Amino acid sequence: MNGASPRIILGITGSIAAYKSLDLIRRFDEAGVSVRVAATRNARSFFPLLTAEVFSGHPVMTDLFAKRNPSLSDTGGVRHLSLLEGAEALLIAPASADFIAKMALGLADDLLSTIALSATVPIFIAPAMEEAMYRHPASVGHRKTLAERGVIEIEPENGPLASGKTGLGRMADTNTILSRVLETLRGPRGGPKPLAGLRILISSGPTIEPIDVVRFIGNRSSGRMGDALARAASDLGARVTLVSGPTSLPPPPGAKLYSISTAMEMEKVLRDQFGAHQVLIMAAAVSDYRPTATKTEKKKKDGKNWTLELVENPDILKGLAESKKPGQFVIGFAAESILDHDQLLAKCRRKNVDLLVANDISNPDTGFGSTDNAVTLVFPDGTFDRIERQTKSAIARKILDRIPLGKLLNKT
Repeated sequence: MNGASPRIILGITGSIAAYKSLDLIRRFDEAGVSVRVAATRNARSFFPLLTAEVFSGHPVMTDLFAKRNPSLSDTGGVRHLSLLEGAEALLIAPASADFIAKMALGLADDLLSTIALSATVPIFIAPAMEEAMYRHPASVGHRKTLAERGVIEIEPENGPLASGKTGLGRMADTNTILSRVLETLRGPRGGPKPLAGLRILISSGPTIEPIDVVRFIGNRSSGRMGDALARAASDLGARVTLVSGPTSLPPPPGAKLYSISTAMEMEKVLRDQFGAHQVLIMAAAVSDYRPTATKTEKKKKDGKNWTLELVENPDILKGLAESKKPGQFVIGFAAESILDHDQLLAKCRRKNVDLLVANDISNPDTGFGSTDNAVTLVFPDGTFDRIERQTKSAIARKILDRIPLGKLLNKT
């Protein structure tokens, strides 16, 4: 952020999490970022407009046509265009399910939705809603649509919700939101990025092994860690290929996506792609076993026990790591219930990886489905490095920092 102070538009929508936006305004001001606030009609029920005006030093805009601020250069009353002049980003936090739907459908019936439809700057959304709303197929589809258009989602967290329940849908921590937006504002303007020229292959999510046409063997992987790695790598300039099992996450912008279901399908795609990439990151939770036979129709209840015979799936990570060439770097993940250093080092060497990332899945705050993680980095030379609990986005950046760029970028 060089020269004049950068400016962003902060959009507030109708969510009980709107009170957190006051802290966002304050934090951006401390970081030297000027904030203009645009609030929806529903946001007024949750958001103290006068306090926000004091914090930001500017009137809170709520109406598309009415002119509350004579000093604002609203040429012809086109307020949304005036607000966008000089803005470097649009952040909508909190973003309600209703407003996300409006954005996906391209509706523009108030000031904020008109700004969103007109903006050519980076757009961030920080969803805040009940878990059932966040996971509803309509909401998943709307977020996927926005992601395909380049809108950056700052994923919600697990925690107490407005209903009194605990679940996924709590607006991301203000520190997380602040850092994601500042990274964009402070990023290089058209110049090279740290991972520019690097091709990274990432596996993510679960694999599922069909038993019959209805049932399958799977696991609880959400794909969030692999998704965070793909997004971070793309942001840093890498060319990313993502091979993902079934998840509810929208595809990361800029990544080439291969959607698979089974371990055998994942192995084939990864083997086909591995030679064209310098880095492989195996963040997927690959099923260890698959049925020896799959029924072609649904198995009906018949009052008898049903015994399944399972066979081991191939060790994809070990097989690929053993085939790596000079100039390739392999990162593996290990989901463990006990993080024993001797066992982790033995696994790192046995798998022939350059870095093993181990996380404790027994901790509900950092296990499958959580938005946070805490990991232990294990290197073949016996070096260990602990990264305490942070968002998966932050963890992803620190993992990518361990890639030896000097060795890899000289061997493209």
